[in-house]
Amino acid sequence: MKSQVLYKIATVLVLTTLWLSDALSAPLVLEDRPQGQRTEGYLSVLRDPGGRLDFDQIRERPFTPLAGQAGFGFTRDVIWLKLDVHEHAGALKPGDGHWWLEVALPSLDDLRLYVPETDGRYRMTRSGDHQPFAERPLAHRLFLFPLELPGPGTYSLYLRVATGDSLAVPVRLWGPQSLRERMAHENLWLGISYGLILGMLIYNAVLWSVLRDSLYGVYVLAGLTSLVVILELNGHAYQYLWPTNLWLADYQHVLMPALHFIALSWWARRFLDMPGQTPWLDLALRGIMLAALGMIALAIAGQYTLGNQLAFWVGTTMTLLVFVATLRVLWRGYRPARLFLLAQFAPLAGALVTLARALGIAPDALWTEHAFQMGVSLEVMLFSLALAQRIELLRQEKQQAQQRAETDPLTGLFNRDGLSRRVEELRDRQIPHALMVVDLDRFKPVNDQLGHEAGDAVLIAVAERMQALVRAEGDIVARIGGDEFVLVLRGVTQPTDAGAVASKLLTSLAAAIPTPAGEARIGASIGIALAPRDGHHFARLLQVADQAMYRSKQDGRNRWYYGGDRHGHPVEPPAAG
Repeated sequence: MKSQVLYKIATVLVLTTLWLSDALSAPLVLEDRPQGQRTEGYLSVLRDPGGRLDFDQIRERPFTPLAGQAGFGFTRDVIWLKLDVHEHAGALKPGDGHWWLEVALPSLDDLRLYVPETDGRYRMTRSGDHQPFAERPLAHRLFLFPLELPGPGTYSLYLRVATGDSLAVPVRLWGPQSLRERMAHENLWLGISYGLILGMLIYNAVLWSVLRDSLYGVYVLAGLTSLVVILELNGHAYQYLWPTNLWLADYQHVLMPALHFIALSWWARRFLDMPGQTPWLDLALRGIMLAALGMIALAIAGQYTLGNQLAFWVGTTMTLLVFVATLRVLWRGYRPARLFLLAQFAPLAGALVTLARALGIAPDALWTEHAFQMGVSLEVMLFSLALAQRIELLRQEKQQAQQRAETDPLTGLFNRDGLSRRVEELRDRQIPHALMVVDLDRFKPVNDQLGHEAGDAVLIAVAERMQALVRAEGDIVARIGGDEFVLVLRGVTQPTDAGAVASKLLTSLAAAIPTPAGEARIGASIGIALAPRDGHHFARLLQVADQAMYRSKQDGRNRWYYGGDRHGHPVEPPAAG
């Protein structure tokens, strides 16, 4: 029984091996599919340490089948790939053009494709970022090679690849019609991604120029380096920014990430106030900025491979440091850090989607292919929203601080500074108003006989009674001294109108005021000034009203007086009890 089981297992393994062998040895049948044709399972590889083998020599060497993707990590070896393809008669319509081979990694240095011709010889087409962009067979961000095959039949294609980066060769075959459609749809996705970032940068650059807040400038710098990194990763930086600069075309893969690490670290340190909130993490992030400067120095010194390998560790460490710092600041109650944290997850989620596409878990579509850069675009947008929230929070804090500076802490009324600013606003808007100085009578005995706690209760009660008399449309109540209050009546131009309010106030203040030490009875002397009749500025109006208030005291207290009158207007206090 046991032997029969082992025999069946062995049979299954042999059949599986034979099936895989047949699958790997079978040529790829060319078809004009909407998503192109991936070549995983059809490629064979030959390593060439030192790059000493020429094309004739490698054709005599055995190639090893590749079951998965053509990824080889950091290697100095030259990689030769072999791909057998079969073209059926009529696979392409007359006049459609020819097939295309795409290598979708713009950072590769040197690529050479060998395609058979009618006479049996091979034609070599060369590309890579060590070649001027204008020499590419097709002006495109990726490497696209024309496949003009002799006719229907089976052919072997050879691709030689050498690079100082991590070596991966994502090969895909395209028919002419599907490639045209793909490029049109891809340009739409890339345009949306770039447009979102540019829009955020322009918007915040305008705010920077208007508000003169340097944090906007730091954001713009970080967003700009994000855009340049995406352009570099997609191959558009070489295509549009420096198509004739071969040195920059090669070393951009070290320089652009280094500049981005510096700008993003600076942005995180400023936004999260890391020197004050997380000094140790801030020190570590300063170290990241120094390491990024080291990457730039390595690029200038010609140490490309070392700088490229360092980029991975610097980027990973920076991401972790910023993530931890954001959590700490968020834990301390800094609300804008929530959006800042969410922004960090956006490119990570995009990268996971792109990885899932490469592993066959997610669908092979444009949105999955460009999910990472869409995540970066979303990150820039969320950073902008976090910045706006931070500025709004600072504005609220400034407003609250100003309000505290302009508010009497005991009564909650405006103090002298708050009153002055609002009266000047009325003057600037040319709104007439009446200003009344209200000085309490018999308040000192309250403090002396009933105590300061009772005195405070009286002041609070006076503030409440004054507020009960004013209108909601802009009247102002303030306490500018120990027992001195000011009432501003907006839109009042006649002394009699102001006097009517003053009489009501005197009647209200004459009523007994309960305190912890018993009832207290006070009165008030009121002086009135009118703007603009008696003056325009707060200081002048206060002087006129003060003089009128002292005249009220001289005439017997518990009355109001306007400077233009010859006598005061007494108000009889209500009967006690």
